[in-house]
Amino acid sequence: MRNLFKMVALGAAVSFALQGCSLFSSEEDLNPMAPLPVVESAFSADTAWSSPVGDGIGDFYSQLKPAVEEERIYAAARDGDVTAFDRASGKELWSVDLADLPINADKRSARLSGGLVSRYGKLFLGSENGVVYALNEENGEVLWQTTVPGEVVASPAVEDGRVVVLTTSGRLVALDTDEGKLQWTLAEEQPPLTLRSAGAPIITNGAVLYGRADGKVGIALLSNGQPVRQSKVADPRGATELDRMVDVDATPLIAGDELYAIAYNGQLMARKLMTGDEVWKRKYSGYRDMAVTGNAIVLTDSRSHLFAVDRRNGLELWSNTQLENRTVTAPVILGDYVVVGDVEGYLYWLDRTDGSIKAMQQLDSSGLYAAPLVDGDTLYVQSRGGKLYAIKRP
Repeated sequence: MRNLFKMVALGAAVSFALQGCSLFSSEEDLNPMAPLPVVESAFSADTAWSSPVGDGIGDFYSQLKPAVEEERIYAAARDGDVTAFDRASGKELWSVDLADLPINADKRSARLSGGLVSRYGKLFLGSENGVVYALNEENGEVLWQTTVPGEVVASPAVEDGRVVVLTTSGRLVALDTDEGKLQWTLAEEQPPLTLRSAGAPIITNGAVLYGRADGKVGIALLSNGQPVRQSKVADPRGATELDRMVDVDATPLIAGDELYAIAYNGQLMARKLMTGDEVWKRKYSGYRDMAVTGNAIVLTDSRSHLFAVDRRNGLELWSNTQLENRTVTAPVILGDYVVVGDVEGYLYWLDRTDGSIKAMQQLDSSGLYAAPLVDGDTLYVQSRGGKLYAIKRP
């Protein structure tokens, strides 16, 4: 299994290495995976239920993740399957295959990659084919489908009758939620080399905040796409284009009146949300979403090291390097624990106060790729092989 997941450190994310296809490389490891840590688990979290979701995502890069709304949970597979389950029992309620749509007739598959987001009784998601979909939550009926300029690999942001997507071509696109009609487009110049990933935009106070490939967080008006401000997270540095990559591919994080963002090959930055004034910055490199718990920001860096940083001053509270190069997911907070998954399908429970691993269990040998979804006392985890797990809080 480990041989299947050998990867060059940057090859997992750099677009020229991937060419839109497999996440993994068959080349010899340049950055070997840390051995499985030896942990005397304090507990083993119980699986309430598990259900299949198509064929999953296989070896491809993807940010597909489930979404919960009331008594249902929704999940999708790369090839086009979108399925609704009863949240309590895991019973399948409906399933549709978007690969059957005429818009995908001449494509290799539906190549779903961005979503899911539940809002207004609809499910919103995007694809590497450059299509944004809206489905009826009740029965999976496709309400509309709209082609946008570029691949949609991150979740849309939905608010005030707009669904906003950020494409890998650097375009921010707003559609209306009722019919999918184009409202506005904002184009950004792209550097010569960028990461394969992209961060989901967020909407707050009538504005869209989004990470850019040039090391900045952009802010635009939701109503018309008019740019408001740019906040620099990192400056390109180095002799090669690879060294100069400073993509802001983690979703910007808002806590209180401050904005936090992290760049690849760059730094973690805190700024005042309304004025853009810098509060502090620290040297970290990452492209996965961050989590916040109390006064701490928890992040997974580009080497799969985990850190907790005091969001008030940027001081490091703890670090854990035991999972180096194990392609660790973005962290989530569940009770007293920071929870992450890895490429070999292990789920880790870290003490949120000191970062020590309190428990670990192999959930699915196909591997875990997306941050678990926290809903009350339940953790929903989707595996590469296409299985959706409901894990009860220990």
